[in-house]
Amino acid sequence: MSETVQTPTAPVTGLVLSGGGAKGAYQVGVLKALLELDADIDMVAGASMGALNGAVLACAPSLPEGVQRLEKLWNTLAARSPVEANTPSYLKFLAAAGLTLGVPLPQILTTFLAKMPIPPLAKPFIQTACDKLTPAILSDEPLKALMDEYLDTKELMNGLPLYVSVYESRGGLDDLLSCMLAETGLQDTPPSKFLHLQSLPANQRREALLASAAIPLLYQARQIGVARYSDGGQGGWQKAQGNTPITPLIDAGCKQVIVTHLTDGALWSRHDFPDTTVLEIRPQTWITQESSPLGAIKAALGFDATSIARLMQQGYDDTLHCVGQVMKAAQSRQTLQQSERSLEDSRQRAKAVDGALAEAMSRLN
Repeated sequence: MSETVQTPTAPVTGLVLSGGGAKGAYQVGVLKALLELDADIDMVAGASMGALNGAVLACAPSLPEGVQRLEKLWNTLAARSPVEANTPSYLKFLAAAGLTLGVPLPQILTTFLAKMPIPPLAKPFIQTACDKLTPAILSDEPLKALMDEYLDTKELMNGLPLYVSVYESRGGLDDLLSCMLAETGLQDTPPSKFLHLQSLPANQRREALLASAAIPLLYQARQIGVARYSDGGQGGWQKAQGNTPITPLIDAGCKQVIVTHLTDGALWSRHDFPDTTVLEIRPQTWITQESSPLGAIKAALGFDATSIARLMQQGYDDTLHCVGQVMKAAQSRQTLQQSERSLEDSRQRAKAVDGALAEAMSRLN
């Protein structure tokens, strides 16, 4: 699989949109605040829902238009949740768990995961059973419909460079277990990969976006090239390497990067990137009380109007708190530097005029 890294001719600013499912509404508020702060964004990298939000931005002709489209998209999600059971798989999962149709999905997952750790001899059989689900517990048809409505691949080719985070899947159950082990600190997950969306063949761009948001077991992994990929947020779990994809932007030449987090207390650190100016936007109050992998899945699927409105406002407020003063100070310095350059240009022009006048006077004498 080929990836293209674009080398800009001037310093640029990148935007990182971390993954978090329904918590992605927070990023709408972040972008509204950045718009008010006159932020410049030259390229975007996203994971999971952050990749989908980034794609909407990249398709828009301008940042204001992109923010308007994102707000419209999330108002649609508030009215119509994209979480839809893939009925055949859902029924099989219920039967395997000994549950009934009246049991909600989070409780199903709780019951299933309560049986962990899985004995080594039983693991292959359970993995095989999970792989036979047709094709996953949740349907991605609602996401495809939203992409049809809000994403235009032709506009994408003319928009902001977009990088998406994907994770090479070893099977839904195996992926989920790897994340759970990483959460305990016993081992980390392999790193995610980053794809430059505009460099992919046209028929793989949507697949890359669907893959980046494919939570293991819940959504179907997607085939891209010779490998199958799922939720990009799984990579390098312990330090959110895949869920906070800053490295493709740095590799592309960004000297300043604005990073948004959707996880309370993320271990990701800007100090790992000493040669880059990193402006972080972190939740100032809890987004959710759920901190385990299972709790993260539950929060990721919590699309409802009240939660989405709250998250939008929280993202707006946190952005002004975290980076507002810094960006205003930087803009003031830039304005002062421009004024100083204008003054120096004026002095040079005046000096040239004085010289020409002196020469003219000497000729008259």
